[in-house]
Amino acid sequence: MRVSSFSTYNIPVSDYNRAVRFYREVFDLPSNFGAHEETHLSFQGQPLAFIDGDPITLNIQVQDTPQAIENHLINYDVEQTTPVSKNGANTVFHIQDFEGNHIKLSTTK
Repeated sequence: MRVSSFSTYNIPVSDYNRAVRFYREVFDLPSNFGAHEETHLSFQGQPLAFIDGDPITLNIQVQDTPQAIENHLINYDVEQTTPVSKNGANTVFHIQDFEGNHIKLSTTK
């Protein structure tokens, strides 16, 4: 998936390793390893911070066609929580991570 923007870099989670795996695999984010072998994710040089907190809504803009997004979600066994919607020129996919964070994937393709 070709991500072009994140609405926030602070994502509330309780299971750090599971979060790293989910966001790395589903959103194809690069990972690097810290001094103590912990894995860190980043997007365009900005680190993602997995923090304590209540679930949020995360908006992610992607540069893929709706069909490519749907196929990608199926390949990674990520279910849509509500049907695809339109917001102006954007097609929006609604998914959740395992922590209950609502993720809106938007594309203009």
